[in-house]
Amino acid sequence: MLGLLVNTAYSVMWPLTTIYLHNNLKLSLVVSGLILAIYSGFNVLGGYLGGVLTDRFRAKRVGLCLLGGLVVDAVAGFFWNGRLAYPVVLIVFGLLTGGMLTLITAMAAQLSQGSGRVFNVLYIFINLGLVVGTASIGVLFQHSLQPIFFLLIVCYVLATGLWVKYADRLIRPARKTTANSTATQGRAKRRPLGVLQIGLVLMSLTLMWLTYAQWMSNVSVYIQNQGFSIRLYSHLWVYNGILLIVVQSLMTKVSRIKTLPAQIILGLGAIGCSFLLLSSTTGVLALFLAMTLLTLGEAIYVPGVPALINAYTIGNEGKYQGLVNAFSSLGKAVGPVMGGLIIGTSQDFSVLFLVCALVNGVVVVALMASVLPALRKADEPL
Repeated sequence: MLGLLVNTAYSVMWPLTTIYLHNNLKLSLVVSGLILAIYSGFNVLGGYLGGVLTDRFRAKRVGLCLLGGLVVDAVAGFFWNGRLAYPVVLIVFGLLTGGMLTLITAMAAQLSQGSGRVFNVLYIFINLGLVVGTASIGVLFQHSLQPIFFLLIVCYVLATGLWVKYADRLIRPARKTTANSTATQGRAKRRPLGVLQIGLVLMSLTLMWLTYAQWMSNVSVYIQNQGFSIRLYSHLWVYNGILLIVVQSLMTKVSRIKTLPAQIILGLGAIGCSFLLLSSTTGVLALFLAMTLLTLGEAIYVPGVPALINAYTIGNEGKYQGLVNAFSSLGKAVGPVMGGLIIGTSQDFSVLFLVCALVNGVVVVALMASVLPALRKADEPL
């Protein structure tokens, strides 16, 4: 439920950011991309710091500080959202949201007992937040951000209340129960992945989100250039969220540690194919088909990476899940800027989509050549 509320607030903000900066504040795509890069850079920092703080201090206190900061930031955004104020509010939002999402993921890692199922359940609720958030955009956004920030305030106040009431119940079992101790021993029987392999898996996150970020930013402008309204863009993300919930509900039944490498590779392949489709066809049907491929890839790949890293590392869940969120945010930071520069240079969205497809293809080959052999060795008994 906490993940649902935090991601509802997150999902109502990011689809509007490029549109608001470009169309309402009259900033160029390159400048908008730079602002998004700074925002995502602070999201990277927040993700890493959130993981470190979770390992070193009481998680309940860390969560209260982060949620309190998000309430204050949303109140500030409600009153001040012009050319100077909005980027500042956005950057603080990125920092604190990165920390909070890492905290939630780290708690899931502690409770996972070495299984990937908890991550799939977590992402079901996170994506339910995506559905609620993106569905709210068409209703709430009428060239003013005040209704959006009011929704953020409501979400964060409710999340704070839930955190105060239930945080101790979630944290203590993860640290004290016999089940958790057994899970740790189970992971110890598997060889930990080397630094190179973990680095490649984390880099795959950066590169995947670098391409995925085009849907969060430049695709909104592409859709409007095709003569479609912002309502269609909102409907695409609602469809994305509903499909994610359905697919990840199925994944909770079939996800196993041994299948995680196949999940990651298949997911990346589907995301790459979504960009190939965008580069070659136009129209509403093509957009929904491309979104279908993107969503299937996301549903399979995104929960697989933190589950894989959690299964093949021992201890320091906050640190490792912080790195997962940090590398993800790094891709989201670079993506809009890269996309804006490619579009500005080529004056053609198809070139951007082909580059994104190529990037995902290269990542698939790199993982198959380097990480898969290491995983086979990691599964051998010590």
